[in-house]
Formats: sequence, structure tokens, C-alpha cells
Amino acid sequence: NDKQMDKALEVFNSMKQQGCALNTVLYTTLIKGFARVEQVDRAMEVYQQMRSDDLHGVTPDVITFSILIKANCDAGRLDKALGLLEGMMELKLCPDEVIFNNLLGGCIRDANHILAKRLYHSMVEGGIRPSNATFSILIRLFTSCRQLDEAVEFLKTQPAARRIVPEPRLYLQLTQACLRDRQGRRATEVFKLMLDEAPPTAVMTGSLLSTCVKLNMLATGVELLNMAADAGARVDWRDVEGLREASVKKKKDAFAEEIASAMAKLDFRGKRD
Repeated sequence: NDKQMDKALEVFNSMKQQGCALNTVLYTTLIKGFARVEQVDRAMEVYQQMRSDDLHGVTPDVITFSILIKANCDAGRLDKALGLLEGMMELKLCPDEVIFNNLLGGCIRDANHILAKRLYHSMVEGGIRPSNATFSILIRLFTSCRQLDEAVEFLKTQPAARRIVPEPRLYLQLTQACLRDRQGRRATEVFKLMLDEAPPTAVMTGSLLSTCVKLNMLATGVELLNMAADAGARVDWRDVEGLREASVKKKKDAFAEEIASAMAKLDFRGKRD
């Protein structure tokens, strides 16, 4: 808590005044403590003291910068985080995936997809391999900025380009975002990618059908169901029944008939799963 950090700082300053040898680990531990209690300004003050101690051989390392960059991004201070990134470069330290992921996450708060693309480019050009976590952050950023076409293109191309096996959750995340934006065509496009590249679980397919029912996007729900049935994907019969009941309630007889045909194809496979 705050009182404990005050005491820790008091001990730290006392050690400094007594001429005790301070090192990177001690500075970083104090910085981490302030970051943990969300006292980012005080964490930055310790960092500045650390930089002024460069002459004594005490310099921040990748862990120090990682803690500070995350703390500043979480606090909505992306400009400060970018300044810290520059500080890393000055010290010839190489940022890792975690640092770039935090910076990309900071771009979400600022809705700055242009900066995020520049950071991602720097990341891959620097030989730092992105992960599914990186892709998820960028998909969230693009969708929050209403850049759905860019998000779809990104998911189509980047995992393969970076030789990363995409997790099904990425396709689910983007399909759900398309549905929430009432973009049925894009939703089916991404679901087709999902069926081809990372087949969904019954729970994932069910969540999409439920979203369609909730948003009254029954036509899209029926199309997703037909795609799943044609691909032999797993579907829980209860989710299919929910879509059928909603169609009957809305007097969409044609939809109900299509759903019945899909049920026959699935043979209630999901009921056993």
C-alpha cells in the first residue's frame, strides 16, 4: 500500500545518503512498487534519479523500462511511454514483445490506429516475433476505431506472414466485433476464415448464434449455422434451437426451414459434444 511505499522510499533514500552501493535491481524494485500502487509520477521520479546515477554504473534495464512503459500506458500517458521507448534505444536496449504489446494497448485508449501500425511495423522490422496476444490487441484496436476492413485484412495476412498459428479466439473476437457493428457480411467472411484456419468449438459457434439472436440478426445467424453445418463444425443443439425459436417468434418461416435442414445435417452432433 501507499504507506509501505513511503517507508520503502525512506529506507532507499537513507541508503543513498549513507553512500551504500545502489544497483539496477534496487531501483527497479522501488519503481515496480510505485507502479503497482499506481503512483506513476513517483515511479518516474525514481527512474529520473536512476538515470542521473548513470555515472556510477547504474542504468535501467529492459525490465525497468517494461514496468514503466506498462504503468504509463495503463495511466493513459502514451506520450511518456513513447519517451521511455526512445530512452531504451539511446541505451541500445532492445524492446521485447511484452513492451510492444503494452504500447499497442496504449494506442487503444487513444484510438490511434495509425501509431499502432507504425509500432507494429517497427516491431516486426526489428525481428521481434508477434504472438496471438499481439494480434488480439491489434484486432481490438482496429475494431474500436471502426476499421473493420483493416482488421479482416490483418487477420487474413499477418499470422501466415509471421508464421504464427492463429488461435480460434482471434476469429471469434473479430466475428463478434463485426456482429456488434451489425456488419453481417464481414461476420460471415471472418467465420469462413475461422472454419478454414482454426475450427471453432461448439461453445464458440454457440456464442455467435446467441449474439445474432440477441441483435435480431437472424439472417446472419442462419447463414453462420449453414456454414457450420456444411463444414461439419461442432454446434450445440440448444444454440440451434434458440435460433429456431427466435425465427418462429418473428414469423420467419423460411429461416425456420433452413434451420431444420441444418439440424438434419448436424444430426444433433452438438448434443453429444
